[in-house]
Amino acid sequence: MSYGKNMYANQYQDTSKRCRGSFYLFAVWKNSVFKLIWHEFILFATFYFFISFVYRVIIFENPESRALFEMICVFASRFMHQIPITFLTGFYVSQVVSRWWGQFMTLPWPDKIALKLVTFVPGKALFHKNLRLTVMRYINLSTILVYRLVSLKVKKRFPTHKTLIDAKLMLPHEAERLEKIDARTPHESSWAPLLWANKLLQKARSEEKIKVEPPLFGNLISSFDFIDSANRKILNYGLVNFPLAYTQVAVFSVYCYFLASLFGKQYLIPNETQINENAFPHSNVTFATLSPWQNHTPDFFIPIFTFVEFLSYAGWIKVAETLLNPFGDDDEDFCINYIIDRNLQVSYLIVDVADNDFEMAKDPFLEAGIDIPPMPPHIPTPTGSLKRSVKKFSNNEDEERRTEDISTPSPNKSLYMTVLSGDNSENEGKGSPSNESKLLHHESFA
Repeated sequence: MSYGKNMYANQYQDTSKRCRGSFYLFAVWKNSVFKLIWHEFILFATFYFFISFVYRVIIFENPESRALFEMICVFASRFMHQIPITFLTGFYVSQVVSRWWGQFMTLPWPDKIALKLVTFVPGKALFHKNLRLTVMRYINLSTILVYRLVSLKVKKRFPTHKTLIDAKLMLPHEAERLEKIDARTPHESSWAPLLWANKLLQKARSEEKIKVEPPLFGNLISSFDFIDSANRKILNYGLVNFPLAYTQVAVFSVYCYFLASLFGKQYLIPNETQINENAFPHSNVTFATLSPWQNHTPDFFIPIFTFVEFLSYAGWIKVAETLLNPFGDDDEDFCINYIIDRNLQVSYLIVDVADNDFEMAKDPFLEAGIDIPPMPPHIPTPTGSLKRSVKKFSNNEDEERRTEDISTPSPNKSLYMTVLSGDNSENEGKGSPSNESKLLHHESFA
């Protein structure tokens, strides 16, 4: 994964474009349904054409074998639709997608508690800065210990405590603490770093190294509940998996349906007396309207709609199978390693910039003498002239809509143009803005 690109950009940005938008969806390979099922599709098509070849070349010459094969095809065609594949697949996929999205929404993000630390534990002293950084390191460590239990990618990245020490996420004596805890219980020890963080804050407050009022301190400590609750939910999703029987029923139904389709969708050669030559007299394609041949003709060699049906249902199932384990290595799985790096860097950055002194600047609207910005505000655009629709209200006329070029003020509207410049030397040193101040445009309509 390239961390330089915008991770939050919507991949469907071009889909709203006319004509090209729909084709864009099918041109994408990554995350596409074609990438998911192309192995199964090739296998299904190979079996279909192989059975068709055997029927046309070998079985057709033997009357008994031909009759048996055609009876099997008619039987499959008649009863294959009794499998409630649409209901089973649709309900199954909806449940899997709901569970998948629920797991993503439970992922813990340390931004909130980092911002609270900056507010409640201020100070540029080395102790205060080290306290904030240590607390955030413990929070990230706790989350990583949870991810190691549910994600194979994270387990490969941090297989042992030594790898966590090498990544500076844990100190050697902290690793010894965890090993002692693991020796006493077979259960997870992801809660331990959160306990250490709470103890550090409590000790600093009891020693009066930080001064936090009881309500504020309680609010800060309660933020750890969010991290612990999110960690617990992630572990619970791994503890209670999606019902295996439900998955088996849905997958088995789809596979049985398309196994029957290999025979039920085959072209069957009708007898000459059963061919309807009047329906399409100028076509050489065999077409029969009598039962049971009507569902097995005409012959276009390639069963297009059968392949489309396979793409729809098999793709549906494969999507669900992919989303069953969102902590895996598939395209639609969560970018856990990216989230780990992001959370660690952002949380450290938040508590680190607290050392900087921030001075409140004068609000630009207040500087311009405007208490409340008039509506609608005009934001300059690179294209120069900006057109928009304006509603004009009149007591005697109906409401109408017209288009105006707001770059050219009209007589019936006033344009507030406040030039914020420092050209007048007399105003220097009196709070007047600099020469680099910009022109603020605000419109009010009569």
